[in-house]
Amino acid sequence: MHIENLKMTLFNLYCSTGVNPFFEFLYFQNGKIIAVDKNVHIEGDENEIIVFFDESLYLYPKEIQYLTKDNTYRTFQSIDFALEYFKYIVRATNDIRFELYHYFLYKLQKNGIINLSWDFHYTNNENMESIILNLSIFDLIKENKKLYFNIEILFFKENTCRARFIPEKPAWNEGKICPQKDVDEIIEYILNLNVDTYEDIPLIES
Repeated sequence: MHIENLKMTLFNLYCSTGVNPFFEFLYFQNGKIIAVDKNVHIEGDENEIIVFFDESLYLYPKEIQYLTKDNTYRTFQSIDFALEYFKYIVRATNDIRFELYHYFLYKLQKNGIINLSWDFHYTNNENMESIILNLSIFDLIKENKKLYFNIEILFFKENTCRARFIPEKPAWNEGKICPQKDVDEIIEYILNLNVDTYEDIPLIES
């Protein structure tokens, strides 16, 4: 990656939208090109590009609850991939549902739970205000051990979530409801489940 390519790309993006520039700030210093929007940074030098949300800036919107530099920081060699991730994090700063989505997956992975496949779609999607983000994650592995159930979680605009556990081969609408609604409490509940199979999950059938 050559920094001149990144400088040209970011400059063209900044200048392409007239009175509503793509970035709030764009500058070059100490051999690094830096652009910022909604406290999301994209920075590049001759070696790599980094993208992150910086909660320490004075521009930090206080309604952002879950994004931090730690859980958004990523490095890239590709300008295109870096820009797509930058736009994804900016979207999360503008919508609590996407913020919850990012945070939930980050926290699961951070705590040793990975998923090998997933399904993402909108429900109740008459307009952007009413949509619910629906994420189903399958083929779960916890601490190198396969889990024989799936998780479906809904993210709502009111900063709440609804999660349920589903067997690997469910009957129609089969599932067990997680009793928590707060994203951190749902994550904690999942982490404290010391079971491998759907049948052993101590929840009431929905």
